[in-house]
Amino acid sequence: MNFLTSTYFRRLLLVLLPFTAIVVYGYSELIFSSMKTAENRTVQEYLRSEYALFERQYAETGSEQLPSAENLSAWWAGDANLPASFSELEPGIHLVDGERHLLVAVPEGAGRRAYFLLTEPELGTTMIRAEMESTIYLYAIVVFISGGLLAVIVGWLMSRPIRALADEVRSGHEPGKELQGHNRSDEIGVLSRALGSLINRMESALMREQAVTRYASHDMRTPVAVIRIALSVLNLPECDADKRKRNLERIDKACAEIEDSIEVHLCLARESAELPEEDCDVRAMVADEFANHAHAVDAKNLSVSIDGADTNFSTVRPMLKVVLRNLIQNAVSYSGQSIHVAIDADGFVIRNSSDMTDAQVSEEGLGLGIVQRVCDRMGWGFSAHQQGREFVAHVVLQPDS
Repeated sequence: MNFLTSTYFRRLLLVLLPFTAIVVYGYSELIFSSMKTAENRTVQEYLRSEYALFERQYAETGSEQLPSAENLSAWWAGDANLPASFSELEPGIHLVDGERHLLVAVPEGAGRRAYFLLTEPELGTTMIRAEMESTIYLYAIVVFISGGLLAVIVGWLMSRPIRALADEVRSGHEPGKELQGHNRSDEIGVLSRALGSLINRMESALMREQAVTRYASHDMRTPVAVIRIALSVLNLPECDADKRKRNLERIDKACAEIEDSIEVHLCLARESAELPEEDCDVRAMVADEFANHAHAVDAKNLSVSIDGADTNFSTVRPMLKVVLRNLIQNAVSYSGQSIHVAIDADGFVIRNSSDMTDAQVSEEGLGLGIVQRVCDRMGWGFSAHQQGREFVAHVVLQPDS
């Protein structure tokens, strides 16, 4: 049974071939029924004509001589040769023994019934019945074979779009491109669009999964290094209580950054996931990030300035923190002289002096890629470009305002 239903083409044949057989059988039965009806009508008309002729002769001559022929027998009521079962029948035409027709009537003025029995096989119309049936059977076989071939062709044509669609998917369909039959309005089009959507979603999920391993490691590298250095300091024999406290705070802060990064990247990896929003003081968060990079800022003798009043935004804190961390880390890494942060009612702009030959926007710096993904997910506006000898990163936290 699995062989018959293993493909869509075979399923179609399993439906079309029995349907063809049923149609052929039904049409053959219809022809036989029509033949039988026509034969009965012919026999009945023959009986009526014979009786009408006898009745006319009886009225004219009064002779009770009943007609007699090779295929026709007649009796008067009370005749000793009349079968007993016939005498119980009412006037009219009756089918006897499934093959013979009997007419029962009372001729006018006779006062008794007359019985006319016609034996049908002797009629010319029934003698050719076997020949007609053979012809019908022959044509039924021809029609069934023709219908079977037509069913195979129709089944092949109907299954061809599905086979083509399966072959395209099996051969490695490129995400983003439309599958065969995408614009069709029938079930094939529905299947094509559904498969295309599924492939695109799977590709997006794969890209998000790859991004987690790519960007998460970048975001966690710095706090892990901080933890490692802090642990090394804590293991020094001369580590006093003050150093121990500072390094434990660094470890605690680095762990919090790792937790934020994990939370953010897991959210980005999922197709739909939301984090709770809260009021965030952007100025305080910027100052906190610069404090984390204080050693690098002092070592490069960078000039850091923050403009703008304290502005609170209702947003997801871990997302905003990851964006600020990567942009400020990027600015500190590539800046040679100064970093300026301007905060307004819509968002913030970070400007840092940067030689145009620096690779601040190259693939080596994954920070901007992380920022772009977070902004896309949160619906924030983001742009980054080189402007003269400055690199400008602009984040709009309230695009509709």
